[in-house]
Amino acid sequence: MGANEKQTREVVKKWFTETARQEWRRLRRDPYHQIEFITTMHFLEEYLPKKGLVLDAGGGPGRYTIELARSDYDIVLLDLVPEMLRIARREIKRARVQTRVKQLLEGSIDDLSMFGDQTFDAVLCLGGPLNHLLNVKKRVKAASELVRVTKKDAPIFVSVISRIGLLKTILVGFPREMKYAKVHLETGDQVPGLNGEDFSGTLVSA
Repeated sequence: MGANEKQTREVVKKWFTETARQEWRRLRRDPYHQIEFITTMHFLEEYLPKKGLVLDAGGGPGRYTIELARSDYDIVLLDLVPEMLRIARREIKRARVQTRVKQLLEGSIDDLSMFGDQTFDAVLCLGGPLNHLLNVKKRVKAASELVRVTKKDAPIFVSVISRIGLLKTILVGFPREMKYAKVHLETGDQVPGLNGEDFSGTLVSA
């Protein structure tokens, strides 16, 4: 991993460590975000197999992990940020679905080497984890890994951050930082500070 990639990963981890509590509340905090959750659950309920082992890759604090565990799926939750997994562990216990959540693992979606080929009956990669891999090769590797660990003909659910969502977040939340920002519209991420701009470095996403 090159120096730029390491820096990017640390920026991502720092941002999501600091915003982990907000991420847990995000999909329930207002009608705008509830629409995302309701829409996603609609398609999961329609296209998931009736039962099986599901990988929630980049699943953060486990909102979808818990919801699917309540529906009697077995789940493995993977996330890059230890604080996200700490919150997930707490909320899984509160929801009393520990028996359905088989593992909580720290890791990145571009390296799923801890899993064998065709391990899962379905795979989720929701909320935009792919957006936070700015290197094209890393994104391709992550996509390949998601396919590799999924059983043949099983569904893979992926969401990415839209350009509109990106611009909304920047304009509403970070207007003063815009002059320092390098905007990666092709990936949906805005990462100031990676190329020496006068800013400490913050990952911004919808």
